[in-house]
Amino acid sequence: MDKIVKALQEGHAQLRKASEETNTRLNQVFEEQHHLKRDRDCLDQDLNKLFNVYQNMKAQPQGHVLDNPYHQEDIEPNVSLENKARYPSQYQDGENMPYSEKEALK
Repeated sequence: MDKIVKALQEGHAQLRKASEETNTRLNQVFEEQHHLKRDRDCLDQDLNKLFNVYQNMKAQPQGHVLDNPYHQEDIEPNVSLENKARYPSQYQDGENMPYSEKEALK
């Protein structure tokens, strides 16, 4: 009889230990799932923002100032006077010159 009681107590202790380990692991899984869901939500928001930017860019008329991030001043930065002398047709009346060089010629 004592052997049966002792075996039942050992079995009960093993079940309790296994139950605690299972609960601990389940809590870890739920926590990981929560973090993954939060990360997925953040990625969804970022994707939606990118898609909205794409739609806005697609909706802009071609050649619009906002459509072209490279303005003329950026394309021809600080063109030297030497180049202006070599290629005068490109710089007639200073129309294609960057603003700083127009001021230098005055």
